[in-house]
Amino acid sequence: MICKQSANATLAAALVCLLPAAAWAAPNDGASEPVDAMALYNQGAAVVQDTRELSLAAGAQQIGWPVAGRLRTDTLWLQGTGVRLTGFAASTQSDAAADPLAARIGQSVTLVRDDGTSPADQREATLVSASAEAVYVRVDGRIERLTAASPWQITWPVDGSTTQSGGLNLELEADKAGSTPVTATYQIDGPSWQASYTGRFDASTGHLSLVSMAVIDNSGGAHLAADKAWLVAGDIARAGRGGMPQPMMMARSEAKMADSAPEAAGDTYRYQLDEPLDVPAGGVRAVSLMAPLGFDATRRYRFTHGWYDDGRDGARDHAEIRLSFDNDSDRPLPAGVVRVYDGAAEARLMGSDQINDTPTGAPVTLTLGRSFDITSSRQIVSDDAANDGAHERTVKLTLHNAGAQPAAVDVIEQLPQGATIVSSSIGQQKDTPANTGTWSIDLAADSQRQLIYTVRWPDNA
Repeated sequence: MICKQSANATLAAALVCLLPAAAWAAPNDGASEPVDAMALYNQGAAVVQDTRELSLAAGAQQIGWPVAGRLRTDTLWLQGTGVRLTGFAASTQSDAAADPLAARIGQSVTLVRDDGTSPADQREATLVSASAEAVYVRVDGRIERLTAASPWQITWPVDGSTTQSGGLNLELEADKAGSTPVTATYQIDGPSWQASYTGRFDASTGHLSLVSMAVIDNSGGAHLAADKAWLVAGDIARAGRGGMPQPMMMARSEAKMADSAPEAAGDTYRYQLDEPLDVPAGGVRAVSLMAPLGFDATRRYRFTHGWYDDGRDGARDHAEIRLSFDNDSDRPLPAGVVRVYDGAAEARLMGSDQINDTPTGAPVTLTLGRSFDITSSRQIVSDDAANDGAHERTVKLTLHNAGAQPAAVDVIEQLPQGATIVSSSIGQQKDTPANTGTWSIDLAADSQRQLIYTVRWPDNA
């Protein structure tokens, strides 16, 4: 392994490690005694709470305290009866200096090749894991494997902002000698989680079955182990370096089963795991988030056209496939990807979409792709100026259903400012938004229908 110091305009110094694959050492998993409680945030980072029985002398003293991850040193909070924190020093794992690559797991790195002066010769990545045979990095949403034959080398800056996995040397003042419980609450970098949903839709009954999993990604340099753990969903205030969540207390009496309703915690929701948390450094674990849910869902198809979509002779648009339902369960749905399979056929994926944090009672609409069979063609029939200086345009849409099942189709036409539809071959929906034409049209199997409408708008629009 070759390491050398370098500098640039923004950093006083950077440690550049050019590591052939044969020299990469396997990271120390750092498996240790579980902490009492841990809350993982879907935005990234975690809050740790741990209580230990300390044997203290009266007066000033120093006590060692292990840390379950990469500590954010400005987040430490300590509580103990008759005990005051007067200062502390953070230390890294003993193997971090000998193996800086292992200590960098879960953090950003830069991949360079050749001399790295060209933008094409630099790539930003996240280090996922390292072993004697290969290093894995996350680049642009995918995992790549680097070996001795790879042209890329790994570099990162030394900025002193983050303490690696290790421990604390606490400076304490105790009112009296004796054994007393002391609780530490702090934040660590690296771990995160996201919801992942798998659904099955039965078009004949309109029933959507939804199963949810929580995927915990421990992109950190330390083993995650906690007797109790919560997954926290919601958008919390983020202040300070790195935008980490503020510390919070997690009382021992707050335990809830994973299949019960999630616990409201301020403006977020917490989902408790029904088993202790145990995820190795750089590992991924999926756990059940809640019991399976069922919804009454509706599949519809949609065409949306802008005012200047003139269309081309013979050109066809394919309709969006949209699946809608109301979250009428007693479970808020954390943000995540929903993948829906077709219950009418074997091994058929209808599509997938991302949902935001969805409270109970809120509507959900999934856009699952575009239909092969439901298409439309759009044509401007006439575009004239009226005698009073206003404009009139007539548009014809031909909707096609080449499938064997009927389809419910929504047509959305964006109109100019102040426009009014003066005639339409198919009745519009009521309460349509301003400057918008909206139609709901039933298409029989293997059929087509035409929608012809005329719109009028003032000259100054």
